[in-house]
Amino acid sequence: MSDQQSQVLVQRRMLVLEIIRRLSGRSERWVTVTEVVKDLQQQGYRVAVHSIRRDLKSLLQTCQQLDCNDNSNLAGEAGNGLAHGYRWTGKDNQGNGGITLTEALSLVMVERYLSQSLPVLLTRSLHDIFTKAHQTLELHKKSQITQWPDKFCVIQPGQPLIPPELKHDILVIVHEALLNEKQLQVTYLATMRADAKPKAYRLHPQGLIQRGPVTYLAAMTNDYDDVYLYALHRMQAAQVLEQGCRHKPAFNLADFAREKGHFGTAVAIHFKARVCDHLALMLEETRLSENQIISPVNESGFRELTADLTQTWQLRWWILGEGDRIEVLEPEEFRQQIKESLSACYQQYVETGLSPDVDNDLANTARY
Repeated sequence: MSDQQSQVLVQRRMLVLEIIRRLSGRSERWVTVTEVVKDLQQQGYRVAVHSIRRDLKSLLQTCQQLDCNDNSNLAGEAGNGLAHGYRWTGKDNQGNGGITLTEALSLVMVERYLSQSLPVLLTRSLHDIFTKAHQTLELHKKSQITQWPDKFCVIQPGQPLIPPELKHDILVIVHEALLNEKQLQVTYLATMRADAKPKAYRLHPQGLIQRGPVTYLAAMTNDYDDVYLYALHRMQAAQVLEQGCRHKPAFNLADFAREKGHFGTAVAIHFKARVCDHLALMLEETRLSENQIISPVNESGFRELTADLTQTWQLRWWILGEGDRIEVLEPEEFRQQIKESLSACYQQYVETGLSPDVDNDLANTARY
């Protein structure tokens, strides 16, 4: 037997013990082999009844807390109507069977998609667990459930951007200050312009916001009560202070992220626009807001859309990205801003000396 096969066998037998311990419970009821096999299969393991019978036979010789109801014939069928089963008679109900397939799969998916959201101090201690999770999936790679990470992928709807370089030691310090609710002294670049000079700030951390590839710290500065966003990659140095941080009354990070996380004025607006039929069909499936209304298509092939939205940079970028598929009607001030952006864009392309046909296309796009 190879080392890998031996590891699979040991892990499976430990899991069989854990299942019997769990199903037997405090009442110490008898657990049938069929129940054990079913439980294993529900967890994603590919096992046969005869393999589990061999496991249990071996476990009976080494585990004194495992009891067997052997009132059966050689074929394994009940001799007097009682199920041929096993139970856990020990008083210790703590499992030590290691990581199951479903637990290993969950940990691998957490590591892939949520690790950046976990405190650095926690991910350090989780490193060995993540490694064990990968080893568990590798040991049972013939099981269909282990293929799930290869059958699931997350795609960001926007243009993929490479995350900015972030100093690991600063990330650790920020997490420590946030977890322990301490003030944070940072040297910060407000902009990445070549002539920018770093400034010192005393921050009162309120929470972290992950916006695409960039991580921001929401914090109050010095003695001010307003909460602002500070990009972690612009922090040149950081130090946790002994003083506890102040908390903004009734501050809610989720609400703040929804209002300020996309930047812009965060003003609530009643949005009205003309959209092409194809874009309208997409927005009917993924709405802009709960009260979104889209009219039937008219003779021009466009439909009217209304929705209550928050005016953000993200909304502005989305509208500009849709080009001639959308025309903002209201609010008038917002329409004017989009018009100016498109006109400036058109002027840039005109100055490059493009062909008349291309210029006409751009002019049609900037029809505001």
